[in-house]
Amino acid sequence: MKLTFKPSPNYRDSQSTGRIMGELTLGLLAVFAFSLFYYFTNYTASYGLRAILLLITSVVSACGTEILWCIFTKKDVLNSLKNSYPWVTAIILTMMCPLGIDYYALAVATIIAIFFGKLVFGGFGQNIFNPAAVGRAVIFASFAGATAADIVTGATPTSAMAAQNWIINTSEGMNSFLSNFGGLGNMFVGLYPGAIGETSSLMILIVGVILAYRKVIDWRVPVTYLATLFVLATGVGIIHGAPLSYSVFHLLTGGAMFGAFFMMTDPVTNPTSAAGRVLFAMGCAIITIVLRLRSNLPEGVMYSILIMNMMTPMIESLTDGQQIKMKAKNIRSILILFVAGLACTLLIGTTIEPVAQGSAQAGETNGTQTTYTVTAHGFQGDNEFEVVIDTAKGEVVSVTMTQFNDTPGIGDMVDEEYLASFEGCTSEDEVNAIDSVSGATFTSASAKEAVIQALNASK
Repeated sequence: MKLTFKPSPNYRDSQSTGRIMGELTLGLLAVFAFSLFYYFTNYTASYGLRAILLLITSVVSACGTEILWCIFTKKDVLNSLKNSYPWVTAIILTMMCPLGIDYYALAVATIIAIFFGKLVFGGFGQNIFNPAAVGRAVIFASFAGATAADIVTGATPTSAMAAQNWIINTSEGMNSFLSNFGGLGNMFVGLYPGAIGETSSLMILIVGVILAYRKVIDWRVPVTYLATLFVLATGVGIIHGAPLSYSVFHLLTGGAMFGAFFMMTDPVTNPTSAAGRVLFAMGCAIITIVLRLRSNLPEGVMYSILIMNMMTPMIESLTDGQQIKMKAKNIRSILILFVAGLACTLLIGTTIEPVAQGSAQAGETNGTQTTYTVTAHGFQGDNEFEVVIDTAKGEVVSVTMTQFNDTPGIGDMVDEEYLASFEGCTSEDEVNAIDSVSGATFTSASAKEAVIQALNASK
């Protein structure tokens, strides 16, 4: 009798964890290099050097935390560092932060990201939350005001749109808004201030496509996230009659591109199946736009990732099984989530209203100085200001907040010292160039709007 043996097929993948993390590191550094180019060429050399020092601070803090952990747990230090890749978390966290963040704030956030975001769960490969997102959440919650006084880059597109209630319903208004940042083309290239590594959608897209081609990341995640975010934003825009540029803006701001390619694709904290990753990315997009529209968070990408990290075990359970047999069920789950997310987003979209442009009411005139009373929209309500304009010179003499309706302890950081910074301004560009108060973005924007309205009324 003749016996025929057919051994099971074996597939040797050229990919390894070391190679994947190595290529990811190079990709991140390429995006970081573009940011350095922007700051070195558009600002002083101190800005570019600060970005480099921030990165060094974070990497040293991450590696130092891992080393101390190895010493405490009696593990081989070099072997642990080689297989834990703490510098990847440090690079991502640094690139998520604004250039003005204090060194100590970034160092503390990095330590917490490594220790509580990864090591306490058992180390690399066993953490349930994206460590870099954990560190960024710490900065949002505890170090919002930890900024360097000598680093001023102006308002970001995200904070500026948040001050507009995340909706601008006319083409003229949207074009005027985008002109403050050089238009959508300039935003796509990344020639505007923002988080260190999140501004250049072009560079992120180029690196992301290369990493997807090299199978370092799963292309389904960024494609699903960005497509879903675009559709949901378009739905909200249609409700309010906003132009298509409004939907595109959602993709180019707030770390959407960076999060899609470099954070949501983390193989440790997202589902293992293709269907599960689609559900994960779609959930991130839904949460992102909900947070943008109805929370006091400027953008929502980072928190959407953390929330969906918690949902990963449930998604794994839902999509567990032979994927060919599960195809119909997985498609049904994806459609249900999309329809539910779209319905939720559209419902929330009906509750937001474009910010009404305030009008400056001329009051007392003393010589060439006229006092204008202006109401400008903040976060929780309208703030009222008295802006004194020297009509002969066309410049701001003083700004006083007469009625405050924002969050106590946060919005009132816009104090007399900050309002005094508007003195001498003669144009909208000069007003917008003044940096917002970290943590009080909405109130800062209302102050700027009041001054601009008064300047326009005096002409």
